[in-house]
Amino acid sequence: MSDVHAVARLCRTSVPDALALLSQAPGLAQWNLGLWRTREVKLGLLSGESLFGGGSGLARVQIDAARGLIDYAVGADEQSLVPRIQARVQAGAELGHAPGTCVVTLLAWRTAGMDDSRWQRLMAAHEVEIELIRCQLESGASEGTGEGGKGIGRGGGAA
Repeated sequence: MSDVHAVARLCRTSVPDALALLSQAPGLAQWNLGLWRTREVKLGLLSGESLFGGGSGLARVQIDAARGLIDYAVGADEQSLVPRIQARVQAGAELGHAPGTCVVTLLAWRTAGMDDSRWQRLMAAHEVEIELIRCQLESGASEGTGEGGKGIGRGGGAA
């Protein structure tokens, strides 16, 4: 079994809209099964609940918008955060797809202490999450969730 897992989807949306959904608490709250009910507890530090076991978790989010990269250091508390999840958003046109599209990729690394059952669950979750991300970006379901009414996703209208 591999110690890295990746899923990707072509999405009919812009790179900035995808980055917003993937990096801000209101966006993550809509697709992240491990940080459900995501909220920002400090600048760049998010908290949420696992839909699998109900426990709480944290994620420190670092975004490099110019490169389309988001790093997630995840763990149960601030001292145990490990940078083992990454998202990449690449303009679709750069890969020969239509303008106004992007490819969203989720990448996960298995830690040494992660048992097979936990790793299998993480991989299955990412398979579902990438579809949630694509559907929300393409349907505009993520609109109106950003700060100040700006919305995450397409157009920034009210939900």
